[in-house]
Amino acid sequence: MRMKEYEKEKENRIKKIRLDRFLSNAHVGSRTEVKMYIKDGRVKVNGETVYNPAFYVTEEDVITIDDVTVEAHRFVYIMLNKPAGFVSTTSENEPSVLNLIEHPYVNELHIAGRLDKDVEGLLILTNDGEFTHRLISPKKKVEKEYYIYPRKPVTITQEMEVMVERGLEVDGEKFLPGRIRQIDARTVSITIIEGKYHQIKKMCKKLGIEWGKIKRVRIGGLILDQTLKPGAWRELTKDEVKKVFE
Repeated sequence: MRMKEYEKEKENRIKKIRLDRFLSNAHVGSRTEVKMYIKDGRVKVNGETVYNPAFYVTEEDVITIDDVTVEAHRFVYIMLNKPAGFVSTTSENEPSVLNLIEHPYVNELHIAGRLDKDVEGLLILTNDGEFTHRLISPKKKVEKEYYIYPRKPVTITQEMEVMVERGLEVDGEKFLPGRIRQIDARTVSITIIEGKYHQIKKMCKKLGIEWGKIKRVRIGGLILDQTLKPGAWRELTKDEVKKVFE
């Protein structure tokens, strides 16, 4: 392929976007606000001041406002140590986990694998729909591990292990095979690859475990950051995002 043809093809592959849309997508401000920034001469593209909101840019360009570089719109992955008492939905009547997040992308975020209001632990919030689909699909077999803290000491028997490994059936509802193991006299681990409504609670009931607290501690290869206090959050690193599917 000739160099000119290669450069033309490369140019066609690079996504172009209006400057005002690039800035609003990056949550610098509303479409109206960023137009004012541009017309006031505060915006530069590759070091040159641009006054036209309809000027086209790409993610390869360096865009600045008041000489501060603006990061292009991106996928965000947040780990939250969910406390009990918060719902994993947007709700005006109950406290939502989204109320705990102060982030420029908060209005884009959704919950990748919900937890019941009274369940604690690892919760992932993101604006990446494909990531969420992979995480929650039983076909992808992404493990979710929960620690159950019974109201009274429990000893896991071989019979209980076999029941979980074969797949429990509770009131006509069939669950995929999972694993159960003893952590100590007052802590039991249950690992599943799906997330049906109240699944862990239903499994506990079938197994005769009277739970006092349930906490999700792991999703795939990603373990809850123990330095995060209940209600605290942080963004995941690229390596941590990959660990979810390990």
